[in-house]
Amino acid sequence: MRVYVPALLSELSVPLPPVRGCVLCLPDGAMSADDVEVLEDDAVTEAALMSLELAREANARAARVVLAVDTPAGEVLEPGRELSSRIHAAPAFEYTWSDVAAILADLPDAAPAARAVLAASTQEEADRAVADLWDSSLAWFDTSERPSLLDLHRG
Repeated sequence: MRVYVPALLSELSVPLPPVRGCVLCLPDGAMSADDVEVLEDDAVTEAALMSLELAREANARAARVVLAVDTPAGEVLEPGRELSSRIHAAPAFEYTWSDVAAILADLPDAAPAARAVLAASTQEEADRAVADLWDSSLAWFDTSERPSLLDLHRG
């Protein structure tokens, strides 16, 4: 099962990935491949929003970071609270970097928009900032590219 774990940029430099609640999607068996892809994108979006909340709480560098994780064999995650249709919160579980299929993260050019989200003081400002940020797509990185991704954001 693929799940989406919100993360911070700083967590890409540590030996083990973060253990925290994640997002999973539950496609219907009758859904087309395109519909499943849209559902997965929606799950990534939920996890990306959570990563911004983490960054705000930790006073961390503003960037959306999502780890696409294939749950280890034998790991069964019970869907939790429904976040939106067919997308659920899921409990934290332990995994390693080898279980991470991809890192989805902002490129540095999205930093001003991400900072605007974190700086928003009203819901209206936050909604506007999030809409602006979503004009920037998340980039896909292999786990072997963690040092390069960190260097991009340091530069």
